[in-house]
Amino acid sequence: MRLNKKVSLVASGDMALSMTHPCDCNAYLIDCGTESVLIDTGTGLDNERVICELKKDMASPLTHILVTHHHADHIGGLNEIREYFHAQVVTSFLEKESIEKADETVTGLEAARNAGYYPSDYGIKSAVVDKVVKAGEHMKIGDEEICVFDATGHSLGGVCYYFPKDKMVFVGDLIMHGGYINLQNIPGANLQKYAESVIALEKLEVEQFYSGHGNFSLNRGKIHIEKAAKAFRNLGVPPNFV
Repeated sequence: MRLNKKVSLVASGDMALSMTHPCDCNAYLIDCGTESVLIDTGTGLDNERVICELKKDMASPLTHILVTHHHADHIGGLNEIREYFHAQVVTSFLEKESIEKADETVTGLEAARNAGYYPSDYGIKSAVVDKVVKAGEHMKIGDEEICVFDATGHSLGGVCYYFPKDKMVFVGDLIMHGGYINLQNIPGANLQKYAESVIALEKLEVEQFYSGHGNFSLNRGKIHIEKAAKAFRNLGVPPNFV
């Protein structure tokens, strides 16, 4: 589903638009001119539909899959989608090992499945990580410069991706629409690091705000970052999404 001239929503579960499997995150396709990139993949439980959505909206070859963090609803489709499109998987250097080993404890899948968030027989497959990144790095893909920002706190080593040309940011599950956060009692979660990651994003010029669940903003998207950052700066904690 095309959202504007560059961004399409290709997966979305029941926390948002219910396009694909109920447990899926929001996954976004970005047209970078000569190449396209995918932000996250969903659980892998509805890959056929996700691939169909990708093929429908792709204006150029899908060359990269940018992972925001290693939770199952964001990486479950990596293996199949990477192979189908011959795309490179890019993720945080801190989460490469857990993705390649499909570590269900470190990724939080074991805890989430036990809590009833996923079907009892659901698991993730290991996937090859082709490139690792860390906060402060820049990538050039097609016509776009992509800047990497820290998103630790929600997970062990998550990252956000910022496209300065259009002032758009893909924050994964770090910040939700309305300034909510997604702090869970799972491995890798850390409140202090969470606060630091959110406050650091406040310096960005943001118009388009794309979150891993729930709503997104095509204009004035910085207000969601500012709301969460304000709560942390005032020594409080923003409201929680879960």
